[in-house]
Amino acid sequence: MRSEFLSAGSGRLLFLCGIIIISLALVTGCETEDPVGDDDPTTCNTVDEAGELVEATFKISFTPAQVEPYLDFFGAPIGYSLTHSTDAYTIHYKTRDKNGDLTLASGVMFLPQGVETMDLVSVQHGTALKRENTGSENPFYAMDGIMFAMNGFMAVAPDYIGLGVSEDIHPYLHAELTANAVVDMLRAARIYACENDIILSDELFLAGYSEGGYATMATHKYIETEYVEEFQLTAVAPMSGPYDLIGSTRNLLSRGSYDIPAFLAYVVVAYDDIYGWDKLSDIFNEPYASMFPALYDGTQELGDVNNLLPVEIDSLFSTEFTTSFFAGNETEIQSALEQNTLLEWGPIAPVRLYHGKSDSTVSIDNTLSAYASLQANGGTSVDLVTLLGADHTGAFIPSMILAEAWFDSLRTASQ
Repeated sequence: MRSEFLSAGSGRLLFLCGIIIISLALVTGCETEDPVGDDDPTTCNTVDEAGELVEATFKISFTPAQVEPYLDFFGAPIGYSLTHSTDAYTIHYKTRDKNGDLTLASGVMFLPQGVETMDLVSVQHGTALKRENTGSENPFYAMDGIMFAMNGFMAVAPDYIGLGVSEDIHPYLHAELTANAVVDMLRAARIYACENDIILSDELFLAGYSEGGYATMATHKYIETEYVEEFQLTAVAPMSGPYDLIGSTRNLLSRGSYDIPAFLAYVVVAYDDIYGWDKLSDIFNEPYASMFPALYDGTQELGDVNNLLPVEIDSLFSTEFTTSFFAGNETEIQSALEQNTLLEWGPIAPVRLYHGKSDSTVSIDNTLSAYASLQANGGTSVDLVTLLGADHTGAFIPSMILAEAWFDSLRTASQ
């Protein structure tokens, strides 16, 4: 099924974030520790050391009346309302790093008030560079998770490795490491529910936008190939993600310019770290080559990094590298991009893809390719919703509202 939804584009993200940060500073003065329950942790964690819940810390409670005005700035429709007040908790848990070793990761968990049986949803966030610009540090950075919780879901939003409490280089757009961080956050959430007598239904949902759309599809794939005995997905909503990494890379490197060069460099720096290439000086021109990987150490804002880099592709990337890449000689890099491209598989759980038709940040070609490929590879319930007139910012909240409504139509738990 393919459908279109009319949305007015929105450029008000930075304005909203400023209001949110100010608001949060006013209401988070009463943080208290919330110890995980007294139950025997070995009873609640029966799977793996990865996913072990280390601690859960109460962060803040807020009401729909505090959140609904902010959603207007993102393009929520007139009359859109939320139902439940929500408690936010910072979660620390264990996952595995690029070497397969256990490492500490973090995320935020939202518990709706007044719900007896909860459906669980994991909501994956978009691109962040600064370590503290994540839900575990400031719950309003996980606005999508708040929306789901205020509609009755137990919602979790992992920070991913390299963000939040983790001090590694973020493995940007690496499928397995990203999926493992999400899976292990789900495990930690289930442990928390077990230890605190929270009743979870059998329903499990995934949703995410931009990098979070990629993370959502990667997690869907890994759950159905590696963790099928542990998790059974009800429905999955990837939104505006760069699923076709190899195709997108070829397209972007062939352009004259790209407005967010920080995204392009992020992938290369992350892969150089994960795969041990030590090729940054061969890929980038100076002075930019010498600036990496320090620009991605978790202390910099995305906008600041973007302002330091040229939008012209041939100014950022060396001509020798791009010539070699298009000649097929950069086999390590091409292989890594192909390995982390999320097209050649057939999902079992229902998938509904969302993308704004005016998105120049992440091309809608990614979603069109995924839509065709997932169906061609055996996906029997793959739908596509395009949002007319919506750019990358403007499609965010409308996509989330549509996905939440779809999830609602599939839920069986008491709300």
